[in-house]
Amino acid sequence: MARLLTDHVKTRDLKKLFTPLILRLKDSSELDRVASEITLVLTELESSELVFDELIGAFEDVVFSREMVMRQESVVPYMLLFPRLPERLIVRMKETFIPKVLKHLTLKRSIDASRMEFFSYAEAFASIVQMEFVPLVGAVQSIVQLLRKQETRCAAVTMLGKTVELCLQQLNEKCDLTTLSDLRAAVHNVTEGHFVYDINYIEESMGWNLSPTSVVTSPRPVHETPVTQSGLHAVDSFHGHKTTVFTMAYDSRRDQLLTGAKDGSLIVWSCDGQLLNHIEMPHHYACSMDVQVSSQSLLVCGVAREGALPNRRLPPPCIFRYGAGGIGGLGWKEKGCLPRETTTLIACIKALGALEPSFITGETTKSGPSDVCEQKVCYYDLQSSTSFTNLKPLRQYVEHEDLITCLSLFPPNPNIFMSASRDCTIRVWDRRADRCTGMFGALRSTGRLQAHDAMITCLDATDANMIVSASMDKFIHRWDYRTLSNQVSVAASSSFSA
Repeated sequence: MARLLTDHVKTRDLKKLFTPLILRLKDSSELDRVASEITLVLTELESSELVFDELIGAFEDVVFSREMVMRQESVVPYMLLFPRLPERLIVRMKETFIPKVLKHLTLKRSIDASRMEFFSYAEAFASIVQMEFVPLVGAVQSIVQLLRKQETRCAAVTMLGKTVELCLQQLNEKCDLTTLSDLRAAVHNVTEGHFVYDINYIEESMGWNLSPTSVVTSPRPVHETPVTQSGLHAVDSFHGHKTTVFTMAYDSRRDQLLTGAKDGSLIVWSCDGQLLNHIEMPHHYACSMDVQVSSQSLLVCGVAREGALPNRRLPPPCIFRYGAGGIGGLGWKEKGCLPRETTTLIACIKALGALEPSFITGETTKSGPSDVCEQKVCYYDLQSSTSFTNLKPLRQYVEHEDLITCLSLFPPNPNIFMSASRDCTIRVWDRRADRCTGMFGALRSTGRLQAHDAMITCLDATDANMIVSASMDKFIHRWDYRTLSNQVSVAASSSFSA
């Protein structure tokens, strides 16, 4: 360290001295060591505002780099450095770093702006609030003002989402009722489709997803049918989860419904709503699941739960395999876990057909020396490995440009499957081929082929060559697979909008 310090003082290139130290903060176990080394450097250099500014500049170059966003890497482990540094530097950080963060987040942007422009800044803001470097009530009031203006709403929603994620307890304990009421009203007025998932997460986390009257009215009996004048209505309701239910699957052989919620619970239900089996996932929650009929397996995509492991570390995304077990063989027991170490998210999973011992997933993975994120459709064959833990994809298709949101089989042909994405495209795959074999959609003015104008949320196919897709653009499109025979892409055969 002394030799390194001397060399950089001679060249006066302090950023080159600070940058490698800051980069080490990616490993949370290095935090205290890095803080000590930076404090030593500041002491040796007789800390001045110039030295502080060089350190903060190097910090900004690291945490707000495009590479951080592409790797989907959190800035929180880096932000934890500041409370461990000398008080004079914290004061300087408040004078320079915080205003830069706020200035970037308050720029005027379109309602559908790319969040890559400001996601790291929003997370840095939430971390600043968590560490109480700014008053909590003042931060919330600023978010409320930004939510009210369309030109700052996109960044404000992201700021609030990250603040709720990092500061939920502080918000509930330290904000007065008037401030929370203003915030709730501002959130309620955010109605754009781009923010549906964000608003659902915020309201569910804050406990705002229930109407005020629902708290005081008597609950309906479990099996009471709601009164309705026309249209479809629920004939039954199953109650057992305590948090948001993200996914479900149906086991046709045993006539069971399986559901997974945000708290890591998996519940197995009989056809008449009886709770047959309750499974707790130790460190993950299920975001997608499907039943593999041929092997009588339940396949589950596991997303790491915050606080699941010590030292703020998160386990990698995993694919879990459950097999029949429990009393009377009606339940399920874990039979294997496939950790995906280079993957940041496994968003969806689909078993291939009734007789096929294979499945597909939609995964976000890191690749290359810069850990750039890629969106992959991965094809797995259970027979390709004697151990589920060591299973590897037989094929990986890398053509989607954004998060893969849903997958579908194509019943007339067991070799064909489809995927849809936040990039607004629907792609057709053949497991015998090494690339996309077709797309549904039409060319937009941008020159891109799209099936929808916003993220696709649902995709399904019938046994009669018809495919149906739904999107956050509020449209449902119906596609005819047979029209793909002589062309790469086709337009929707019909569309529906509510």
